[in-house]
Amino acid sequence: MSHSEHSEHTEPQKKKKRFHSRFTKYLYERDTMLATAWVFIFIVGLGAIPLTLGFLNPIKLGLKDFDYNDISYSKLGKAEHTGFDKRIVIVNIGNADRELLSMMIDKVGEMKPKVMALDALFFEEKDPLKDAMLNATFSKHKNLVAAAKLELSGKDGDTVAVSGDFFKTAASYAYVNFFNEETSTTRYYEPFLKDYKGKEFPSFTSTIIEKYDPVSFKKIKTKSGQKVLINYERKTQQYQIIEYGSLMEDQVDLSAIAGKIVLFGYINLDKYDISDKKFTPMNEKFAGKSTPDMNGIVVHANILSMILDGNYIKKVPSWVNLLIAFAVCWLFMSFFIHYYLESHIWFHLVAKIAQVAALILFTYLGIFLFDQYRLKVDMKMSLIVIIMAVDVIYFYEAWAVWMHKKFGYQTVFKPHHH
Repeated sequence: MSHSEHSEHTEPQKKKKRFHSRFTKYLYERDTMLATAWVFIFIVGLGAIPLTLGFLNPIKLGLKDFDYNDISYSKLGKAEHTGFDKRIVIVNIGNADRELLSMMIDKVGEMKPKVMALDALFFEEKDPLKDAMLNATFSKHKNLVAAAKLELSGKDGDTVAVSGDFFKTAASYAYVNFFNEETSTTRYYEPFLKDYKGKEFPSFTSTIIEKYDPVSFKKIKTKSGQKVLINYERKTQQYQIIEYGSLMEDQVDLSAIAGKIVLFGYINLDKYDISDKKFTPMNEKFAGKSTPDMNGIVVHANILSMILDGNYIKKVPSWVNLLIAFAVCWLFMSFFIHYYLESHIWFHLVAKIAQVAALILFTYLGIFLFDQYRLKVDMKMSLIVIIMAVDVIYFYEAWAVWMHKKFGYQTVFKPHHH
């Protein structure tokens, strides 16, 4: 082999070795490990500081409610690749009173649906005649699930009260509400809740599934006591919507109802009308949302579709996310320390480029795993530690140099090395 050929062969290896050394030269130094630990200490310390300043509240709320996986729903057109769910029909009840609700339920009941479910709460007595009609309807249809509201109180939310179930003769009552802030995104729901006495309360959708598909119910029953991530795969238009006027005027074919799940709930497609609407990951504005985007009954429909399809999202445990963040922080800390000590003139530029590259890479990786494999890996902590690592180096250097002067602490940092 000629000298020129040998040089061409070894040059890529040298570049690869130099690149590798930038990440690994200081990887096993005590300073790198301690500086990595300092990053997490700083995060815990900052998290413990109460942010009560008014101007910080919107920022705090925005960060709390942000999840980059929402991009998979709002921007990547996840719903466009999902078919129409023919098993579920939604009857738009509009502003129907109790008499009209009674007539609608009786009308649908005659068409032999497998399950009916009404997403409406009744807190008190109103017109005696209309109340009697709806009460009789509830008693007549044993395949009807009625909505109740579960209210949690006590120090740990272990005291449960049920409200909105005025008509006690309903075949089945189940809680319909979600336990999240009104202004936050509805990502999770509880299939079953237990009070401190061990009494179990099934959710609206769990009760519907029990009546419709016992096999799917057994699977969701295994998640009792857990918070389940909702896999939103369909928008409102991907469910059959029947207007109550069409129903009462006999314009609905029997085949549209027979053997199906019929949900009675409020629907409106006006994006400026936020009545009974919730924020979901399908919101077009996945950050800084302005208006809620999905009616509650459609959220329940998505949960039902998810359960029937067995299409659950697998969530990586928090300890795994923390372990990933620690490994990432350790590697990048070694990389940053290398430039800080040996090429300080380039340190800030390289650090910012590395932070931006990591942001793009980890965001893409998280969305890819979520979109393709329904695997939720929370990379936010990994991104936070990379951002904080640069500033923590300065704090750690000051401490290490002081320890060196005072106690002879061995460190790679030297006074005024740059």
